[in-house]
Amino acid sequence: MKRETFGKTSRKNRSCSGLTLILITLCFALSTFAQGATSITGTVGDEQGAKVAGAEIRLRSRQGREQLTRSDANGAFAFHDLQAGDYFLEVKARGFSDFTSPLVRLATGKTETLDLRLRVAVINESVVITATGTPQRPVEVAKVISILDAQHIEDGHQLDLGDTLRGVPGLRVQQQGSPGALTTFRLRGQRTSDTALLFDGLRVRDASDINGSALSLFSDLIPLAVDRVEILRGSGSSIYGSNAIGGVINLVTASNDNGTHFLVGAEGGNLATFRERLQASGGTGIVGYNLALNRVDVRHGVDGQDEYGSSAGSGRIQIDASPSLTIVANVYGTIGNARINDSPFALPAAFGSTQSFPNAVAGETFQPDFNNPDQGRRNRLLVGSGRLMHTLTDRISYSVAYQRVSTNRRNYNGAKIDPRFASFYAFGDFEFFSVNRGVTDTLDARLNLSLPRSNFATIGFEAENESLFQQSIPSFSFFNNTTDRQRTLGIFGQDQLTFFRDRLQVTIAARGQSYRIRAADRPGFLRDINVKSSFTGDGAVAYFIRSTSTKLRAHAGNGFRAPSLFERFGAGSFPGAGFVRFGDPTIKAEQSLSLDGGIDQRLARDRVLAGFTYFYTRLQRTIAFTGFAIDPLGVGRFSGYGNQPGGLSRGLETFVEAAPLRGTAIGASYTYTNSDRLLAAGGLRPEYVIPRHSFNFNLTQRYGPVVVNFDVNTNSSYIAPVFEISFPFRMELSFAGYTKADLFGSFEKRFSERTIATFFAGAGNILDRTYYENGFRAPGITARGGVTFKF
Repeated sequence: MKRETFGKTSRKNRSCSGLTLILITLCFALSTFAQGATSITGTVGDEQGAKVAGAEIRLRSRQGREQLTRSDANGAFAFHDLQAGDYFLEVKARGFSDFTSPLVRLATGKTETLDLRLRVAVINESVVITATGTPQRPVEVAKVISILDAQHIEDGHQLDLGDTLRGVPGLRVQQQGSPGALTTFRLRGQRTSDTALLFDGLRVRDASDINGSALSLFSDLIPLAVDRVEILRGSGSSIYGSNAIGGVINLVTASNDNGTHFLVGAEGGNLATFRERLQASGGTGIVGYNLALNRVDVRHGVDGQDEYGSSAGSGRIQIDASPSLTIVANVYGTIGNARINDSPFALPAAFGSTQSFPNAVAGETFQPDFNNPDQGRRNRLLVGSGRLMHTLTDRISYSVAYQRVSTNRRNYNGAKIDPRFASFYAFGDFEFFSVNRGVTDTLDARLNLSLPRSNFATIGFEAENESLFQQSIPSFSFFNNTTDRQRTLGIFGQDQLTFFRDRLQVTIAARGQSYRIRAADRPGFLRDINVKSSFTGDGAVAYFIRSTSTKLRAHAGNGFRAPSLFERFGAGSFPGAGFVRFGDPTIKAEQSLSLDGGIDQRLARDRVLAGFTYFYTRLQRTIAFTGFAIDPLGVGRFSGYGNQPGGLSRGLETFVEAAPLRGTAIGASYTYTNSDRLLAAGGLRPEYVIPRHSFNFNLTQRYGPVVVNFDVNTNSSYIAPVFEISFPFRMELSFAGYTKADLFGSFEKRFSERTIATFFAGAGNILDRTYYENGFRAPGITARGGVTFKF
C-alpha cells in the first residue's frame, strides 16, 4: 500500500513538474513574442486626403491566412501580433472602387505604417486566389480569371449560382426549363464534366454522377455568405486535380467581422416564387463565425406544375489560435425537390428534312418538354471541411485540410400521365425508382516555401477515397444494390518566380495522379493489369509594362479527368457472358492540352480595362461509351466504356470594363467559340449546346441610395440532340439564338449606422422572349420584389 501511495505521489509530482515546465515555456514564448511584436497600421483616405471611416480592410498573407477589420472614425486601422511574412491589403468602402495594396514584406518586430488612398472612378482591383491557389495582385496573374464579388452578386438579385454566373466570358450557362431544372456549366466550349467546382479551393463533385463531375449539384447551388466567386478559364489540373480541363469555379467564403451582424430577407414574384433568407456573422478577434440559410419555393413553374423547393445552408467558424495558427471549419448543404417534365422529342418533319441540322421549330420539328405529374428528383448535398494553417517562420508555412462530400440522389416516376399527352404513350408510362449515393473523402496537405525574394514554392499531396452505391427498381441486372470504390493519390508542386522588380511573373507546376482499385473488383485476368496514372504540367507567364499599363500573358497546360466509378464499374447484360460490368476498371483518365494567350490594357488613368484572349483546347484522350469491333477486355461484351481521341475547341474572348463616373460600372464581353467533338467513326462535328457567338453586357449605376443593375446576355444558334419518342433515334436540331435581359433596381433606407433596409424590384427576361434550351421551354418575363434588413 505504501509503495502504491508513493507511486501516486511520484506521478503527481511528475505531472506538476511537467505543468510547471509548460507554463514556464509558454511565458517565455509570450515574452519573446511581445518583445518582437509585428504589426501593420495605417489610415484609409480618399484622393483629396479626407479620411474614410468604416472601410473594410482585409489582410491576406501569401500563405492563405486572412484577417478582417474596419477603419475607425479617423480612418485608422491596425493589425497587431502578426507573423513576419508577405501580405496584401484589400480595401472596400461604399462609394469607392476596390483597392489592393502592393505586397507588404513584414519583418519580425517591425511595424509597417501605410497610407491607403481610395479612388472613386477606377476599375476595381481585387486579390486573385484561384490562379495559383495563393493570393496575387491582378497585375501578377498570368491566367484568365473573372471575379464576381459579394456586392455584385447582391446587386444582381439572382436566385441561384447559374443565373449569377450567366454573362461570364467564355462560360455557357444553360438551364433546361423552370428553376430547379437541369443546369449545366461549360467553359471554353468544353463539356460540363470538364468544369471543376471548388469550395475554398477544395474540389467538390458527386461520386455518383455518371462522369464523376459536379453536374448533378449545379441546379441547387446558392452562393451563400461568399466573399466572391472566381472563375478560372483554362486548365487547372496541376493544382486542382480532376475535371479542371475547361477551368474551375471557386466559391470563396466570407471571413468574419468583429461584432454581431444579421441579415433577414424575403421576396416573391412570378411563377409563384418565394424566397426567404437569414444570415448571421460576428467575431471576437479570436473566434469568428458566419451562418446563412436560404429557402426557395417555385410553386408553379413554366407549365404551372413544375414545382421546385430548395433549402440551403452554410456555416463557417474561424479560430485564430495564435498569430501563426488558424483553424477554419466549413459546412455547406442543399436539399432540392423538383418535378421533372418529360423530355422533348423529334417529330416526323425533322427526320424528313434534307438539312444536316434542321431548324428547331416547336410543334413542327420537335415537341417541347411537357408535364409529367408524378416524375421528379430529390437531391441532397452535404459538404464539410476543416483546414489548419500554420506559419512556422516568415519563409515556411503549411496547411492541412480534410473534406467530405456526401450526395444522395433519388429519381422517380409513376404510372400517371398528363391526359393532354397520353396519346404519346401507347403502352403507358414507365415506372421506376433509382437511388445513387456518393461519398468522397479528401485529404489535402501543402507546404509553402518563400525562398529568395522572387521565389514562392508550393509542394503538396492529395489523397481521395470515393464510393458509389446504386439501387434501381426495377433492376435489369444482377448488379444492383452495389457499392464500388476507388482511391487516388496526387502529388503536385508549383513554383512562382518573380523577376525585374515584379514586372515578370513565371509560374510552373506539375502533378502526378495514381489510382488504386481493389483486385476483387477486376474480373478475370484484369486483376493483374495495373491502372494507369495521370501526369500533368502547367506553365504561365505574365509581363507588366508599367509605362503603358499593359500586361502580356500566356498559359499552357494539361488537364485531366479521373474515370468515374460508373465508368469503371457500370453493369449490364451481354450475350455470351451473362450479366457483366460494361465499365472498364483499368480505363485510362481523360487527358487534354490547353493553350491561351492575350493582352490586358489599362486606359484613361485606370478607368478602362480592356483585353482579349485566344484559347485552344484539344482533348487528347476521352472516355466514351461505344461499340467495339474487338472486345478489348475479353469478357464477351459488345459495347462499353473505352478510351478514344476527343475533339477540340478554339476561340477568342474579349472584354471591356469601365468606370467613367462615380457610381457607374460598365462591363461588356464578346466570345467566339468554335468547338467540335470527334465521332467514333472519324471526323469532327459541332459540339452540342455551344453557340459560336455570345455577347454579354452589364451596367450597374449607383446614385445615393439607389442602385440599378441591367444585364443582357445574347447567344447565337447552337446544335442539340433531340430523341425520337418510340425508338432510340437521335435528331440533331439547330436551336435559334436568343437574348435574355434582366433589370433590377433597389433603394436603401438607413435608420442608423447599423440598421439598413433595402427594397428591390425587377424582372428577368424583361423582353419576354420565348426560347428553348435543348427543347425545354425557358421562363418568360419573371418579376420579383422584396426587402432585406441588415442590423
